[in-house]
Amino acid sequence: MAICIALGVLLAGESVACGPLYPISISPALPGTTSEEPGPGMFLVARRALDGSHFGQSVVYLVEHGEKGTLGLIVNRSSDVSLSEALPDIEDGQATTHALYYGGPVGIPMILMLMRSKSAVRGMAHVAEDVYVSSDRRVLDEILETKKPANEVRFYLGHSGWAVGQLDSELERGSWHVVKADSDAIFSGETGSLWQRLIERLEPTGIQVDSRSFRPTTACANKPLLSSLSLR
Repeated sequence: MAICIALGVLLAGESVACGPLYPISISPALPGTTSEEPGPGMFLVARRALDGSHFGQSVVYLVEHGEKGTLGLIVNRSSDVSLSEALPDIEDGQATTHALYYGGPVGIPMILMLMRSKSAVRGMAHVAEDVYVSSDRRVLDEILETKKPANEVRFYLGHSGWAVGQLDSELERGSWHVVKADSDAIFSGETGSLWQRLIERLEPTGIQVDSRSFRPTTACANKPLLSSLSLR
């Protein structure tokens, strides 16, 4: 089922042989490279170099990626607006308990929903694994009526969009890491620290080495480093 959302265009979008004996971590992805291909159910993790830009320190969950472009939701930026404030015609008191997250700068008047479900959900499009997406008001009303908890549903104000080829250009420039998304992280109460946790794994601090430019020596592979030392 296709998602009835017009894609907006963002013009400014943006093992070593000696093992643990080496105090150097090999960079998993250097600028201009990515270890995964973008697609539904993947995270775009802003590189440290994007800090200060609109997408600085953001984690984008990709919902659509194909011949019509790319659509995603920033999942680690909460807002101080509740669902009931954004939609005052909602009478259900539970709406006040659901915060709105900032999904991106495109389609700000629109609210999108991500929900976890073990089976198909009417009115929602399957993204990946147990995650579904929708912008249907009837689905929203049903979610509130069934009192879905915050760890099963997220509401986003606006979304992020790229025209055909635009995201590929940003990946070539080294703007993003592409990694498989963790759905548990999307619906947890710790999304505010999600980027920091991911970037520390993807771009560890310290001196990074491009493993493509050389092959570490295997001279000490079968010889303990301390074998010739006498400990007293």
